[in-house]
Amino acid sequence: MEITQYGLRQLQVNPKAGPTFAQAMRAFLRADPDVIMVGEMRDHETVKMGIEASLTGHLVFSTLHTNSAPETITRLIDMGMDPFNFADSLLGILAQRLTRVLCPECKEPYHPDQQEFDYIKNLYGEYYDERVNIPYTEDLTLYHPKGCKECNDVGYRGRIGLYELLLGDRSLKIQIIDRCLVDDLREAAIKGGMTTLLQDGIHNTFLGKTDMKQVMSVCSR
Repeated sequence: MEITQYGLRQLQVNPKAGPTFAQAMRAFLRADPDVIMVGEMRDHETVKMGIEASLTGHLVFSTLHTNSAPETITRLIDMGMDPFNFADSLLGILAQRLTRVLCPECKEPYHPDQQEFDYIKNLYGEYYDERVNIPYTEDLTLYHPKGCKECNDVGYRGRIGLYELLLGDRSLKIQIIDRCLVDDLREAAIKGGMTTLLQDGIHNTFLGKTDMKQVMSVCSR
């Protein structure tokens, strides 16, 4: 266990020294928990037990290493999950990345040229005007890092999260059952209102919290 949290019943699963994951999960289910948190969905057995717990009325949280929220779906199905049970149990998937924050004490304002603005707008995609709606004007301001004593001359201080929330609505569940490809899942999710990691990064760039260099460095991995 990385962190011991007061008020929670925690267990480190080690099959060589104690119970297996399946045995631990069954023991927790007998205790009638309200919420179950699984550190990481690493294998078929872990995912299978997590979905079974969800189908019996328990709220289950877990993590999985993927590049985006839609890719999580195909990863779990590739691990052998039944698409029908998976679709029935899914509430949502939240992807996140951390990006550096421009130092508020020394960040330098600048006016982007039309070419840079068009580049950012094209990166966001076809829903820019509907969801961002920041036009190119003479007073449009973005920020560069500079460096000062407050940030040790780095130009950045701290980090913020970029988020991508994919909700398990009816249309997504149908796509899961149909085993749709990642690109189809992503396209339908964006059309339905999902903001991608890159789009959230662009939004934070316009807010002056970070810059496109940092956004691209974490969203192009």
